[in-house]
Amino acid sequence: MQSLSELTQQDYLKRYYAPASTGNVSVGFDLLGAAFEPVNGALFGDVLDILGEAETLSLDIVGRYLHQLPQNSNDNLVLSCFYAFEQKLGRRLPRLALRLHKNLPVGSGLGSSACSIVVACYAFNDYFGRPLSEAELLRLMAEAEGGVSGSVHFDNVAPSYLGGLQLMLPQSPHICRSLPWFEHWRVVLSYPGTVLSTKAARAVLPQQLTLAHSIAFAGMLSRFVSALYTADEAEAVSALQDLIAEQPRTALLPELPAIRAALSEQGILHLGISGAGPTLFALCASEAQAQLAADYLSRHYEKNQDATTQICRLSLAGARAL
Repeated sequence: MQSLSELTQQDYLKRYYAPASTGNVSVGFDLLGAAFEPVNGALFGDVLDILGEAETLSLDIVGRYLHQLPQNSNDNLVLSCFYAFEQKLGRRLPRLALRLHKNLPVGSGLGSSACSIVVACYAFNDYFGRPLSEAELLRLMAEAEGGVSGSVHFDNVAPSYLGGLQLMLPQSPHICRSLPWFEHWRVVLSYPGTVLSTKAARAVLPQQLTLAHSIAFAGMLSRFVSALYTADEAEAVSALQDLIAEQPRTALLPELPAIRAALSEQGILHLGISGAGPTLFALCASEAQAQLAADYLSRHYEKNQDATTQICRLSLAGARAL
């Protein structure tokens, strides 16, 4: 995973970064999302370079997960975001030579597509003088993400763009709101090295919920949010229950119960599915506990060369220029 010190060659005009994100956070299906960054300073998210203006729009792609993307770089979210941004402005923009550092695996549950979308839209808006407001840009990002996942939702693009833990606010002009967090919490994100598309993971979900089930889901999310605001850590951990997605998705992630049992024995606060999976997130009370979880998960997935495990903190900054 690249660090900022490894990206010092000044062959670009502007460089931008957006962090990885975890949607749902177990208790908040499609309504909660959090941005994370490794404690070691690695750039666990996508980096976009604007190399300069050119006659035609072009994109060069590098990075660890380049091989998971289509070989034809013209079929890429970064370029589609440029045209969507241009259409939103209603005028032709100068063409750019771009380079994407693809540091997140595709179909991983780490908001990989959202990350590319966020870094691209943020970069274009900044480079061209910030013509779109924060809300306009966020909606554009969500619409682009909807084209990938099959439905428009904000739980990955919002935290990757704005940082922190974000609660989505349906039908509100505010779109989302930042929630409190426990500063000492560490989250271990462990990607097993296999791809699971968001569309496939959503296809196994129930299409309807009973009244009792809906009330239980809303109540657990309310409990979690209340615990964050009252700084009740034990209550917040107890409320981290996925009442919608985990049970049907366990068939796609059959190792989940055994891994949870093993980490629970080590005192890990919670183990959940990051977004649609297959990445798992382990919530830990300290860096020492996070190291235990990271060591276990790294050993468990070490046979797959694409696998990665990162000890993270909440990323408060979100998308930004480097």
